[in-house]
Amino acid sequence: FYWLKSLPVLYLPDSGYSLDKFASKIVKSIFTEVGISATEVVRDQEPNFELERKILDDIVFDAIGLTQDERKEVYWAVCELVQRRLQKAKSV
Repeated sequence: FYWLKSLPVLYLPDSGYSLDKFASKIVKSIFTEVGISATEVVRDQEPNFELERKILDDIVFDAIGLTQDERKEVYWAVCELVQRRLQKAKSV
């Protein structure tokens, strides 16, 4: 298991939330967690995150060096993909 030493590990800053709290979090729809309406144009909305979602995402986004604008683009793109998929599912 010598290779384990070479694996990168994310630093988890003290956010006031334990890993147990994140692990036991009930996952909701992307629209609920990001605070974007599924029935409106995604890019006309500003993300309004649930606290746990923002903390967890910021850890990952900080690690890969995304700017605030790039983070918003990620949320918009994911919500648009899910929105299109839901619309397609309703049409069949």
